[in-house]
Amino acid sequence: MAGQLRAIGSRAVWPVGLGGAQWTFSGQSERDSTAVIHAALDAGVTLIDTARAYTTTAHPSSNEALLAGALAGHSLGGTVLVATKGGHFRAGEQEFPIDGRPSVLRSHVEGSLRHLRRNTLSLYFLHWPDPAVPLEESVGALSDLRAEGKIEMLGLSNVSLDQVRLAQTVTPIQAVQNRLSLLDPSDADLARTLSAEGIAYLAYSPLGGPGAGPGLAESAPGAVAVAERYGVSVQQIALAWLLQVAPSVIPVVGATRPATIVASAAAATLALSAADTSDIESPAPGVL
Repeated sequence: MAGQLRAIGSRAVWPVGLGGAQWTFSGQSERDSTAVIHAALDAGVTLIDTARAYTTTAHPSSNEALLAGALAGHSLGGTVLVATKGGHFRAGEQEFPIDGRPSVLRSHVEGSLRHLRRNTLSLYFLHWPDPAVPLEESVGALSDLRAEGKIEMLGLSNVSLDQVRLAQTVTPIQAVQNRLSLLDPSDADLARTLSAEGIAYLAYSPLGGPGAGPGLAESAPGAVAVAERYGVSVQQIALAWLLQVAPSVIPVVGATRPATIVASAAAATLALSAADTSDIESPAPGVL
């Protein structure tokens, strides 16, 4: 049902979340980023996603610190489920190493606790599996940190079903965060599989994201037609479609303007018909 809250573990959140990467990588001011966060809260958003890797070269985790300050300055800040990620960090202008060693993950968790001003991290993701470290070791380290009360729920990002299954031999997993959109629906089957098991699926780059090639208007003319029918933007239709992929899907939308996240949050109230979905999924002319 449109607008119905979605579950991450025992927590319920608005079906569309806010992602913070662009606040850092666009060079946007702290004041303007804070305005986006506050607009999201006013629009009902209750999930905000950040990461240690979303930072400037001058700060170990500027995005987390910015988010903490913005939440402290709003009356609804305490209602937000903050998701953050580690095992991936910024080491230079274009250097973003992956390091899943237990000692590094412990350091990243401790840092996130400080920067987010939390005693416990509500949802913590292994940002990328480290090919040099067995996944069981990385996940085991995070499980230990959960047992210590420093993490409430565990997630994996940028993973396959086989990797999820391997992690589950070590500890329960509450969420997965992968790339999924109307422009790149290749992960939809994984989202459906996880949904059937009660595992939340956070979809990043839900509108295509950097490097996605042609945009929605060119690649999804059916979505454009449905948007015109409802009198909304094609981006809202793309998000509404994504919410229909599986009951556990939560699009995480990057935004640098308040209007963007307000419109994105409203996509959760759109109820698409079967005919709408068929039109949206119709390939562009010349595409088989």
